[in-house]
Amino acid sequence: MGLFRGPNIVTDGLILYADPANIKSNEGGINMEDLMGNYTAETKTSTEMTIDGDPKIITSTGDGGNFRFLRTAGNIDWATTEWSVSAWGLRDNSTARENRMWDLLNAGNGHLRLTLDAVPDLNFRPTAGSSNDLVSGGTSSTGQWYNIVITKSGTTSGGSATYTMYNNGISVASNSSTALVTDANFNYIRIMRSADDDQGDTQSWDGDFGPFAVYNKVLTAGEVKQNYTALKHRFI
Repeated sequence: MGLFRGPNIVTDGLILYADPANIKSNEGGINMEDLMGNYTAETKTSTEMTIDGDPKIITSTGDGGNFRFLRTAGNIDWATTEWSVSAWGLRDNSTARENRMWDLLNAGNGHLRLTLDAVPDLNFRPTAGSSNDLVSGGTSSTGQWYNIVITKSGTTSGGSATYTMYNNGISVASNSSTALVTDANFNYIRIMRSADDDQGDTQSWDGDFGPFAVYNKVLTAGEVKQNYTALKHRFI
């Protein structure tokens, strides 16, 4: 595919890949375009955000950033599709609202978001509903890079699905949940998440951000490790 340097990341099932170190993704500016061409990226704000380093990373000081990805051919059904999401990040702040790596969003205040807390967690909140922790585990500290991967196994809307979390290539938690992840909904993906709900532009990610990937399949433990090994030299 000609998109990746060094040891290859897994490309089977890869539907979104954005990397500030790739000129085709950053376009020479503060961007995170999808290299796969399935999603259109919007830079919601760029205040206090820079792209620098060798290789390049995106840095947000807590009041800038926020990329929104919209699927050009219509979004996938996150409730009935098996999927995996991978994000690389270094947080500078210990406040939960400044540690949000990615979020699936639906107008009406629905969320499915990953927060890089001291104990990272994936939380689902249906529109106007109560929050559900789908999986949480492992640890993270400020000033250190982490590759957090979430996989969802199970395709029945409203039925039980198994969520597994990996931290730097190692499985740290798994949980089966019957939480209704059904908001057919989730019409876009946001990374370096806004502190406000829905269309809010006040930013909350405080730190550095690296490659971001979405798969429409469950990555195996070996594939998660392969991806981590392929990119860790840049961060660890």
